[in-house]
Amino acid sequence: MSQPTHPTRPLPSLRQRPAVPASVEPSTPGRPQSFTNDDAIAAAYRAGLAGFSVKGVAKQIGVSPAALYQRFGNRQGLLNACMSKAFDTVEPLVGSPDRFETLRQFSDQWWALCLRCPGIEVVIRNYPDPEILLMTKKFGCYRTRLCELGLSTEQATFAGSMIAVNMLELRHRLPHTPVRPEDVPAEVESQREQSISFILQTLETTWPEWSVKEEQA
Repeated sequence: MSQPTHPTRPLPSLRQRPAVPASVEPSTPGRPQSFTNDDAIAAAYRAGLAGFSVKGVAKQIGVSPAALYQRFGNRQGLLNACMSKAFDTVEPLVGSPDRFETLRQFSDQWWALCLRCPGIEVVIRNYPDPEILLMTKKFGCYRTRLCELGLSTEQATFAGSMIAVNMLELRHRLPHTPVRPEDVPAEVESQREQSISFILQTLETTWPEWSVKEEQA
């Protein structure tokens, strides 16, 4: 004798179905079953680091938002991955240049980073410990070289931060998409050169220190 059916019984949720992987939704036509971190990072770059959404990135690469949350935890986790990837693209210092050539190479690398990563100028402003982030990872070799040439860590940090902040401000003049160097408007490139020349000329006479004092209890 067959068992009675229960048409009103609720169906089990997708999370209770052991056949469905936790990282992706059930198969649908045209939807890939997997994605790489680079897929998600590239989609976030295209959308802009300051304004991308997990839902928008998921739509770009053809997966569910749940798959991204499974991989990165939350939007900040994906943003952290984007920032790590961005700084990993920075080229190290070439040769053993003097102070001013070191800072010029530093400025070129910051500008290239800004062009590749739309929205970074907003993210940096709101990122934890931005004054430390400016000289981390591969940018650290530039500060090391300045210290080898007689500057204190605070002086090197100040000089580098002034240049980086200037490059980030100039990025506001460009579209909120990745920009190739050859597509930068002439007036923006001219202003960049003028800004760097002014900063370097100013540093010929004085090397201020950047030291953030701890708040008194």
